[in-house]
Amino acid sequence: MGGHRRRISDRVVGIALGIVLGLAVIVLFLFLGSRNTIDEPSLSGGATPPTQTQPAAPPAKVSKPKPGQ
Repeated sequence: MGGHRRRISDRVVGIALGIVLGLAVIVLFLFLGSRNTIDEPSLSGGATPPTQTQPAAPPAKVSKPKPGQ
């Protein structure tokens, strides 16, 4: 009976350790590794100002046909 209990606790510890390590890797990437991604503006070479997108034009109004036409 002791062996079965040990296997379950080992599995629970392994799953918990995997989750903790996975979250640690994500947090480390967010705070340390994401500085080198494409989204960060570059300070070297001809920096261009950020572009602003135009809002989409409102959809054209469709008139309902009048009854009797």
